[in-house]
Amino acid sequence: MSQAVPVAVADAAEAIAAVTTHRYDGSQALSRQARARSLAAQRFARETEQEQAAGSSGTKRKQRGRDAVIATLVPARGAAEGYANWVFLQADVTPSGTWIDRWCGLRNAASSLDRDDKSGLPKEHRTLFEELDAWRDYPLHSDAKSRNSLRRAEASFRGAGPLSSASHDRVSGAPATARASRPRAGAWLIRRPVPAP
Repeated sequence: MSQAVPVAVADAAEAIAAVTTHRYDGSQALSRQARARSLAAQRFARETEQEQAAGSSGTKRKQRGRDAVIATLVPARGAAEGYANWVFLQADVTPSGTWIDRWCGLRNAASSLDRDDKSGLPKEHRTLFEELDAWRDYPLHSDAKSRNSLRRAEASFRGAGPLSSASHDRVSGAPATARASRPRAGAWLIRRPVPAP
């Protein structure tokens, strides 16, 4: 058993070395994990409704759904940040600012890679990224700063209009009517307004 541990560590180190090159985009793995947790959250929401319709409280499923939402936020945000960083690595361009600022600067990286550099990050996507960032920070930190950040993001989001804009429909693939009728992700996560500091 004692010899197996160093072999396992060596195997893990070799595997890590193989994927930590510029050829590997780790955001893809995070994106797949976020998608899987998102589907689980949707399943738990349906099961909660079914249990409540059958006369049960649905409390256990509802809590699992909330857990799945939280478990979706962390890799989703990590995937978004990781992708922007990976593109900058590929382009050999030094990024600056926050991960959201890096998304705005992807045109610089695209230009270095001889790709289309005409499009930038639309304002509604930046607003969505800021809300994702705030929702990810809220359960992980739970401090006054994260509550204030979430409150600002929510206010900004409400001012940005519904998610049924054409650009979001292209990203999600959902028809505008389906997106407009669906409640915002995370709206059910907190039963009351974000607490004041």
